[in-house]
Amino acid sequence: MTGFVKSDFVEVLRQFGADDAALHLLDNDEPALLPYATLLSARNGGDEDLKAVGGIYEWQGTPLVFLVAADQLGEDETRLQRIRRVLAMRGDAPYLGVVGHGRLDIYHIGLDDCRPAEVRVDVGVPAGQEIATLAHLANVRPGLSASNRQWISQVVLKLLGGSIDTLKTTCGVDDDDAISLVGRALFTRFLGDRHLLGSLGVDSRAVAELFDDAARAAKTSDWLDTTFNGDFLPTSHGIWERLPQEAFKVLGDILRRAPGGQLRLGWEERWDNLDFAHIPVGVLSQAYEHYLHKHAPDRQRREGGFYTPRPIADLMVRGGLNAVARTKPAHTACILDPAAGAGVFLITAFRQLVAENWRASGHRPDTLELRRILYDQITGFDINEAALRFAALGLYLMSIELDAHPEPVRKLKFENLRGRVLLKMSEDGQERSLGSLGPAVGDEHIGRYDLVVGNPPWATSTRLPGWGEAQAIIHRIAAERLSADYPPPPIPNEVLDLPFVWRAMEWAKPLGQIAFALHARLLFQQGDGMQSARRALFAALDVTGVINGVELRQTRVWPEIAAPFCILYARNQVPSQGAGCRLVSPRLEGPLNQAGVMRIDATNAELIATQEIIETPEIFKLLFKGTRADIQVYERLRAHVPERLGEYWRRLFGVDAGRARFTGNGYQKLRNSSRIRKHGDGLPGVPADYLHGRREITLASMANILVDEEALPFFSEARIHDRRAETLFDGPLVVVQEAPPASLGRIRTAVVQGGAVFNTSLHGYSSPAHDDGLLVRYLSLVISSKIALWQVLITSGKFGFERDTVEKATIDRLFIPTLESLSDHDRNEVFRLFQLVQDGKQDAWDEVDHWCARIFQLRERDLQVVKDTLQFNLPFAENRRLAQSPVKDEAVNQFCKVLAAELSLWGRRLGRSIEAIPTAKLDASPWRGIRITSNAGEAKRRVVQHMDWAKFLRLADHFAATEVTFKESDDCLWLGRLGQARYWSETQARLVAQNLVWKHMDMLKGRASA
Repeated sequence: MTGFVKSDFVEVLRQFGADDAALHLLDNDEPALLPYATLLSARNGGDEDLKAVGGIYEWQGTPLVFLVAADQLGEDETRLQRIRRVLAMRGDAPYLGVVGHGRLDIYHIGLDDCRPAEVRVDVGVPAGQEIATLAHLANVRPGLSASNRQWISQVVLKLLGGSIDTLKTTCGVDDDDAISLVGRALFTRFLGDRHLLGSLGVDSRAVAELFDDAARAAKTSDWLDTTFNGDFLPTSHGIWERLPQEAFKVLGDILRRAPGGQLRLGWEERWDNLDFAHIPVGVLSQAYEHYLHKHAPDRQRREGGFYTPRPIADLMVRGGLNAVARTKPAHTACILDPAAGAGVFLITAFRQLVAENWRASGHRPDTLELRRILYDQITGFDINEAALRFAALGLYLMSIELDAHPEPVRKLKFENLRGRVLLKMSEDGQERSLGSLGPAVGDEHIGRYDLVVGNPPWATSTRLPGWGEAQAIIHRIAAERLSADYPPPPIPNEVLDLPFVWRAMEWAKPLGQIAFALHARLLFQQGDGMQSARRALFAALDVTGVINGVELRQTRVWPEIAAPFCILYARNQVPSQGAGCRLVSPRLEGPLNQAGVMRIDATNAELIATQEIIETPEIFKLLFKGTRADIQVYERLRAHVPERLGEYWRRLFGVDAGRARFTGNGYQKLRNSSRIRKHGDGLPGVPADYLHGRREITLASMANILVDEEALPFFSEARIHDRRAETLFDGPLVVVQEAPPASLGRIRTAVVQGGAVFNTSLHGYSSPAHDDGLLVRYLSLVISSKIALWQVLITSGKFGFERDTVEKATIDRLFIPTLESLSDHDRNEVFRLFQLVQDGKQDAWDEVDHWCARIFQLRERDLQVVKDTLQFNLPFAENRRLAQSPVKDEAVNQFCKVLAAELSLWGRRLGRSIEAIPTAKLDASPWRGIRITSNAGEAKRRVVQHMDWAKFLRLADHFAATEVTFKESDDCLWLGRLGQARYWSETQARLVAQNLVWKHMDMLKGRASA
């Protein structure tokens, strides 16, 4: 690209809102382009199609749009088709942009055979708003549909799995040999597609025949061993002579390319339609790792490992190395992945280290330097032989991919990676092992690594042999870091990921960095000893950042896992006084998440002091489902209502066998696990005849808050799983539905005056000593109030985290004013309000909520916080949809009204009039804007023009921000917020006002400085 064309290319993109820092031109030889090494190699090798690709536009460090200069395309329509297909082999950017004079035409990238007109994207940017185009693409992802897109990693996974499975099931090859054989064929195909087999004396057509029979396969395999090293994907002795002919067909198919190297316009998921000159090694590594878990589900469940998507591995390694760079040159870092799997993190770390080396030295590392980085700075542990073989293959391939001059191929010989770079932490044939958590890791690894990074297994209750030994190591590490009065940290349910964090404190250097993907129970689980485990961990380790991915589970951000995840970043030291971490909770954003992307808005992260984490077990849940405003309300509520329901109930009715009387879960039906009692009748479970003659309440009968007992069916189960106290079912009784109905927006309760049997979908509170029904009616109203559901949402370790049910223990932890503390008036109000709800009176529940707020001693604005939090953060589909929906003008106007009112409290003290006025709307912008002014004397309402969108959009998009502020003058400030409804509530307006007072007092005063 000539200087003139290059300048014009960049200038056109700026007209469409390009942030210069996110634009990478391929004519520049720079470290930032290493992720595109295959693309650069093809362009430099004379690929005429790819020479037209002039740059990449990134968003949050990942490719968004590949860019082609229109005048480089010519009139050949099929050329654009070929470019789309080749770029789709990369599996990263979703769009291709054609840049012309004042034009930017956007196309889908895909493996399909569609004509350009069929895949042209209607970006949806009106004329005159072109400045918002790239921001709109990044944030809205128009036209992308996960259902009809073919992702290259899925294609490779399907073909890879099919080949390995055929070798195992049809050809009788064992697991390890099948993996090594397919790996050798893939490696050969990789070299062939990149024209690196000249020294073998074969041309591109002959490559396809190198594994077609035993003689040629053995010769090719010997060449691989000689050229690279003797441990290259080892196979059992005499394997080639034992293979049936069908096996050579499988291997031969892997080697087949499309005739002449041209991808046919017709598309099928076949090996010959792939071009490994363009498929990055990361795609293969992700597919291998995915294969291990997809095709060994029993082992996956037992070991709790999950394959890691490349973008998450990139994010973690990049963040970890950026933190390393604060204390030492990043290019010198030694990196460990103690649960390496198929090497996704190792491969990413290798590439990042090469880029850092290039930045530091000013020149691209050559073959020898690449080997030195690999041998001296990368280490991976694992217990799985197949995983280590895949990891070795990935590192071999990455070494070649990163080499600007990989020929002659004989210079690519490797030293043995096993025992030096890749270490197996289990004995051969040992099915279950402590692996990296046990004594197999030698003392030479203590304090050796600048960055320990990875995705350790998340399994629970593994009952691994020698678990006590792992626990003893953890207790020793904890004792060295915690004060003498700290008890040994528990490892609840023998989870595997937490011990890896403790061991990482030993492997990392002092002040070194730790970055792990973990199960999010670490942040949110409240029972089973997890509170103590969390306190100990955060007291022993200086956690600096947490990305909470709970909302994104079951999206394409991390496909095929239902478990909630988080990413933890830490500095390897005991936290100092006043230390804390930043919590970022990416929100569910359908279009972004469907593209496998999450918004990491670090500029608006919540800062949590370590002491808060230790003292307030619910702090992460409070700030995930709520805000600082919710914390203030919760603290006010806790101060005025010091007793929880469970404590109150025990005080009222006492305890029997360690449990509160007259309350509990309902009966369970017979299950497969129902035991036969030693002194029973020889049948599973227990007889249920002692409950016969009683009515049974069902969910259907709870339509009214007072149940019509005569309409209830009689209990008829012959046997049940276990006995329940008969008094649990006595009246008067209030029952609580375990799963709050989404349509109700409340916890459903109902009162049965005469009592009834109920099953496990309900929790019950029976109050025989209060036979007037006052207590159960009171509980029914309070538990069904918005305030109760809000308490559950912001504190429960289950609801809104892993499931949408409310456990009995969660109800028992509700703060609730005691009945005795109510005035005579409020006791009478219980009967009146209950009757209103029973009669179905309009607004009866609103009246209940306001009454509850009063007896909880909450203010009207506190109740508004409660309602806003429930509206946008309940875990139900409608609430999730509403949170992401475009904000309406009425909500923006109300936001401005509240914001101005809050700021005016300060303005009056300063003798200023404060205005907050919505800016003219830019339809294509993902953000909405507000102009805030501070005037001496009377406010003068001004006509509000567009904000400086060119300035704002680049800034907002650069940080993937949900909010950006910038000053226009001493008395004028622009505020831009993401135009999703969740960011425009009255509570959000008050939080913005607090933040502006804190950070922009100078503007409120109308001065250059405060």
